[in-house]
Amino acid sequence: MSTFSDKSQQENKASVLLVEDDANLNLALTEMLQFYGYRVTGVYNGREALEALRRFTPDVIICDIAMPVMDGYAFLQRLRSDPDFRLLPVIFLTAYSAAENQRRAKEIGVEDYLTKPVDPKDLVASVENALKRRQLIEAEIERNMEQLRSQIVGLLQHEFRNPLTFILGYAELLAASDNSIEAEELRMVAQAILEGGRRLQHLIENFLLMAELQSLSGALHHIEPINAYTLWKDILGECADCPQSKLPEAKSTAQERDAIIHGDVRLLSEALRRLHEYAQRVCKSGSGAVESGVMYNAPYIGFYFRCDRAETLTPPLHEDVETIKQAWMNEIDADLGLTIARSVARLHGGHLTVEYGAEKTLTLTLWLPVGENEPQKSEALSG
Repeated sequence: MSTFSDKSQQENKASVLLVEDDANLNLALTEMLQFYGYRVTGVYNGREALEALRRFTPDVIICDIAMPVMDGYAFLQRLRSDPDFRLLPVIFLTAYSAAENQRRAKEIGVEDYLTKPVDPKDLVASVENALKRRQLIEAEIERNMEQLRSQIVGLLQHEFRNPLTFILGYAELLAASDNSIEAEELRMVAQAILEGGRRLQHLIENFLLMAELQSLSGALHHIEPINAYTLWKDILGECADCPQSKLPEAKSTAQERDAIIHGDVRLLSEALRRLHEYAQRVCKSGSGAVESGVMYNAPYIGFYFRCDRAETLTPPLHEDVETIKQAWMNEIDADLGLTIARSVARLHGGHLTVEYGAEKTLTLTLWLPVGENEPQKSEALSG
């Protein structure tokens, strides 16, 4: 007769990938988890776990740290650098109890940290908490997508009207003219129509990109290792001829120059371009310059765009700090370019932050998780 609690006899359809190099402990944990109703697949090191992830995606992973071939830290790092598995909960079950080991694991993104020997009830409680948290995250993603759909409808009603009214107004002026319009005035009208048409084209491109992001449903299709510093330099190179762009001095650290991210280079480039465009629009400094750079804050690399004396396009009614902050939040929620940047960041397991300083200095930062520097190591999850 089993020695485990009777309360665990209920059937639980959640699947567990168990990564433990000790064969006897692997078998004992497998039987214990199966008794509690989980479907368990046992492997003996991180590399075998990566191979298992090619075949199926478990609901939760329980992983040892000290293992041959590939240890728990390397496995978790690989997992967090792949968008398909970035939200997959991982529980470390290890003999290492030092605070330094726990801190390192949490920096990479472990869900929970348990030490051996473990009480079965504690392990099951940890698994259940991880599953509940994942459900909450998925519900939050769905809520954000629904909010995004509503936001798109509102933007459609607002954003398209201005350039379309602009174009139609000048076109009607031309249609109503009696062929006596001067050449200079004709050029002015044509330029106004052209400007409105380009703005409308840009809006259409933004909406098409938003539709593409929605269709991805949280899963990227084109993933590759990308040098973050090179990506940033490429974007700044495109904007070098813009009157409001300024390349900062090269003061990057080795970590910033060598940081590798994994994702869709096209989508990331589109997000960074839109952050730069937004910073240009709100920049009111005398130099009219937008500064940009990359900064490393483990486990993330940040692409920042900063401008001085930034002002919201819709000035707040009061000058107090909270009102100004709310004005920025309202503008960010209503700006399609920033919505795109934020959506791209979330698809890559990152986020967008906005900081507004006392000197009216606005800093937009797109944070993305850093992967490993060796591109070949991503093959296990991308093959």
